[in-house]
Amino acid sequence: MRPVLSRRRLLAAGVGLGLSLKLPADDTPSDPQRWPAWEQFAAGFIRDDGRVVDWTDNARSTSEGQSYALFFALVANDRTRFERILGWTRDNLAAGSLGEHLPAWHWGKTETDVAPRWDVIDPNSASDADLWIAYALLQAGRRWARPELAAEAQALLALVEARELRRASAHTLLLPGPQGFESEAGLRLNPSYLPPFLLKNLAVERPNGPWQAVLDSHVRMLPSLAPGGRTPDWYLLTPRGPRLDTPSDGRGSYDAIRNYLWAGLGPASMPEARAQLAALKPFLALLRGIGRTPEVWYPDGRAPTGIGPPGFDAALLPFLKACGADDLASAARARLDRARLGDLLGSPARYYDQVLALFGEAHDQNRYRFGPDGRLELP
Repeated sequence: MRPVLSRRRLLAAGVGLGLSLKLPADDTPSDPQRWPAWEQFAAGFIRDDGRVVDWTDNARSTSEGQSYALFFALVANDRTRFERILGWTRDNLAAGSLGEHLPAWHWGKTETDVAPRWDVIDPNSASDADLWIAYALLQAGRRWARPELAAEAQALLALVEARELRRASAHTLLLPGPQGFESEAGLRLNPSYLPPFLLKNLAVERPNGPWQAVLDSHVRMLPSLAPGGRTPDWYLLTPRGPRLDTPSDGRGSYDAIRNYLWAGLGPASMPEARAQLAALKPFLALLRGIGRTPEVWYPDGRAPTGIGPPGFDAALLPFLKACGADDLASAARARLDRARLGDLLGSPARYYDQVLALFGEAHDQNRYRFGPDGRLELP
């Protein structure tokens, strides 16, 4: 089995490295309604060629970072950056074609016999990023009347369906990637790769595809994965059902926080979104009991540890609001205000905190919503 996708365990280095937070004049978003947090994120983490840089690990780039940036550029109506991000992703992660190649998840500085160079480090794809890229292309094609973007999304989804889906018992499952997640012990899976609103929209866009079945399997399995509303980063699906994932010690943390984000973003008019929110709502008791957002929690009842970074508070805002926990939401906003430096979080500002904040705070500010069919809705 391939080693764990460790894409968020290190949050040590910030913007730094001489990057300016001043936007070049030709990068001004086309929408007159400014989104300062997006503009500062783009200035600090997106290169002029469209590469999204995660300074936490040797200035690498990931398909996750590219996929999220595509979504944020769409929300911001920032067509210039959208095209640059898409072009870099296509050319550097997908060998020039997202319709023919799943994007490699990890790109960065490689060591060779001659000299270091920048290239793909791990060609395996990450299915969550694949879905977010396809979703962003579908929504951009609709919003900007660009049918070629929707066609590219459809071709990418066909690749995902061929290489990253599996049937196990009565379930249709999304593997985290084509390689490294199947063994004799079972399938190693990540529940945060499955936002219900995204899957619902894929089911609408591909009515003969597997996406409603994937969503139904996820919703059925979630209560058993999240006792007390505590979701793990990873789990092992065996013939006897879900089991603790040994490599991650069964913890919930930097991956699992996104489950609460997705639950808060899901529209109340979507039955699957309501089911996810109901399964995770007992997590409020843990938050109230310890009086903070933990960095690590355990579905098996072990005591939570650590203090979550500011991005965790931002990710929880839509969840807390959807659960009616206004007191906890107010406390989270206060902690975010203390952590804020300009329109970024923390000093130094860290990639994953900013990504979670762009999702959570923008939704809290009514910059975007998802409709009952998972379609992106913008003011």
